Amino acid sequence: QAEDGIRDLVRSRGLGDVYKRQLKKPIKQIILIGHAGRPNGKIIKNLSLQPVAKYLTATLKQKLSFVEIDRYVSKNIKKLIELSGSKIVVLENLRFSDREQKNCKRFAKNLAKLGDIYVNEAFAVSHRSVSSVDAIQNYLPSYAGLHLEKEIKNLTLKKTKPLTIIIGGAKVATKLPVIQNFIKKADYILIGGGVANTFLKAQSVNIKKSLVDNAYLLSAKKLLQNKKIILPLDYAWSQNKILDIGPQAISEFCNIIKKSKMIVWNGPLGYIENKKFAHGTQKILQTILQNKSAQIIIGGGDTNLLLKNKKPQKNIFISTGGGAMLDFLAGKKMPGLKKIIKY
Repeated sequence: QAEDGIRDLVRSRGLGDVYKRQLKKPIKQIILIGHAGRPNGKIIKNLSLQPVAKYLTATLKQKLSFVEIDRYVSKNIKKLIELSGSKIVVLENLRFSDREQKNCKRFAKNLAKLGDIYVNEAFAVSHRSVSSVDAIQNYLPSYAGLHLEKEIKNLTLKKTKPLTIIIGGAKVATKLPVIQNFIKKADYILIGGGVANTFLKAQSVNIKKSLVDNAYLLSAKKLLQNKKIILPLDYAWSQNKILDIGPQAISEFCNIIKKSKMIVWNGPLGYIENKKFAHGTQKILQTILQNKSAQIIIGGGDTNLLLKNKKPQKNIFISTGGGAMLDFLAGKKMPGLKKIIKY
């Protein structure tokens, strides 16, 4: 099935004659490369991809090889793979080499020697300049994997109105470009979480000891001139900190969500690690799930966790990316997509 999937993928990308001829030959191997955690160039056993290899062996019910790597993915790794006799090979966590995070060309070139084409199926790290995502595209014809293609398709928003963007979480730096990019496109931009505190302070609200990023106060103040931006009318406090949106804010946000035809949500609207301050986020989620006529996109690790035990809905797309989703929606050029899609 994996081989058939790769063939369909290659056919659909309109490869040159050389690769079309190669399709007539059986695919010798599929080599899977990937990351886990942040070992920062050190070998950390509990971040090994060996469990992934074992899982695939059991699931695919066929022989599969697991290959260690060294600092530069040396030439003899190709011999190891050729001698393994496996159609599917899993390489050890590439982040065990310090070269991976440095977007090292030599590391990427050695990786590229292992294959004929490169398929990126890792949307969540496509905003990172690392060897196996960015530099490798200089040495192999590069294509989008089926799920990455789905991400791009869903995150390339259609002109559906009313469009509501919901922004939460703590980091203003990553959310501000998204707000700026959608200020003309969206009908409503609802802001909560730690991000809202910076906007509230820019509006001269006394946020006391609440989380704030003073470096972005001027940018927030400029954006507040636009009436599309809607901040919480009230908040839940604890120890002089704003930790959730209040009942009036919940009511206003929910009324907007109910009439929206497209909704994009990234980041919780309160300190959800404490159930006492997850109320606003849960009410927003409940209202979003009830809007069956809207096209809904949800992304970001904390936001995705809220959907863990929820029944899948056809009108909801859950992005695998947090930072990657934000960068794509902000219109930034992503290193992992530079030769895969045209900007």
